[in-house]
Amino acid sequence: MSMSRQEIQDLCVKSLEEKMVGTEAKNVDNGNGFYQYFFTNFPDLRVYFKGAEKYTAEDVKKSERFDKQGQRILLACHLIANVYTNEEVFKAYVRETVNRHRIYKMDPALWMAFFTVFTGYLGSTGSLTDQQKAAWMALGKEFNAECQEHLKNSNLPYVH
Repeated sequence: MSMSRQEIQDLCVKSLEEKMVGTEAKNVDNGNGFYQYFFTNFPDLRVYFKGAEKYTAEDVKKSERFDKQGQRILLACHLIANVYTNEEVFKAYVRETVNRHRIYKMDPALWMAFFTVFTGYLGSTGSLTDQQKAAWMALGKEFNAECQEHLKNSNLPYVH
């Protein structure tokens, strides 16, 4: 099933209704919860979080660092979902995201892998339909394509 950009945007935005950013405890828990899920289910990727390589979900839950990081990741997801229909703004945000992450020397394959992790998190909280997951993966495919193109154009490692 092929979806329009508008349908993808609408489905992704809808999937985030219960994962709002903000300063209230519930909102902080939304973002921190992503990292609890991440650290539990993808322990091999902890290497990208200096000083937290051995953290458990319980350590993440008590961490102000991951409260803040959780808000940043949720905000980024809200932004890409909400600007998806504005293709040039979407792509510019993707390139800016890559630029901000250069210092971490990430495996370029992780850009697409993120969407598997993120949809897994949303699914684990019961706030993701199959159609919404398909929309996120379609958005992720385009996000990744722009990441790889930008990495290539920047003479950095990329997935061919």
